[in-house]
Amino acid sequence: MLKRLVKNVLPSSAVAAVNHWRMRERLYKSWSKAAAAAPAYGDKHLTAFRIERSRQLVGKEESYVQIPAELLPAMDIPSGRFVDFGGSAGELCAVLLKQFPAWSFTVIETKSMADAAQALRPAISYSDQLPAEFDVFYSSGTLQYLADPEQLWREALSKTTRYAYLARNSFSNRKLFTVQSSRLFDNGAGPVPEGFDNVEIRYPHQTISEESLRGIADEVGFDLAARFEGRNSGVTGTRADVYGADLLFKRR
Repeated sequence: MLKRLVKNVLPSSAVAAVNHWRMRERLYKSWSKAAAAAPAYGDKHLTAFRIERSRQLVGKEESYVQIPAELLPAMDIPSGRFVDFGGSAGELCAVLLKQFPAWSFTVIETKSMADAAQALRPAISYSDQLPAEFDVFYSSGTLQYLADPEQLWREALSKTTRYAYLARNSFSNRKLFTVQSSRLFDNGAGPVPEGFDNVEIRYPHQTISEESLRGIADEVGFDLAARFEGRNSGVTGTRADVYGADLLFKRR
């Protein structure tokens, strides 16, 4: 009854806005419930768009990508192996490669993204699997889109020899499962390529316990070297109990 009254009183645009807000804020009982309510993150349409958008940045990535200053001390050896988990088409690695040409860089992405991105930046390796060993693990705004972020974190640290940096995190004291919504053109950086419509993209999302990640790191042999508060770029929605912070870990 109330829903019908709202629809009759409010204009259709307002009703659509209310429905959109309710969908963004809705909580699900589990990751599987949230995933069932949204397409997979590796959606072919999204992958194609991100590849074409990144194609326009080849050779000028530094104009669109900023390296976190706190990451640079982790690369204080002449050569090493750097992994960017969830690194899209490799824009960050391309910028780092110019500064650290003796290092090797690997981007871990969905298989469709990894396969499509390899031709864009052949000096960077792409895969949907973590390498056996690497010196620096970096991930920005990605763990919260995994079904089991804690398992991935533990696996990544077990293969990391020196530093691990987590940026753009979405933390809360208890897990919150939602479906995140954005417009296609909000994904990636640079000029919007032609031939795409600015459609809605939806994918499952969960918050992560900072305490849990720090506990896993301690078990695997890492100390928290630095914590940068107020980094809320990975936070979605409006819930007050969700917060962001960047974390830098160093192996003992």
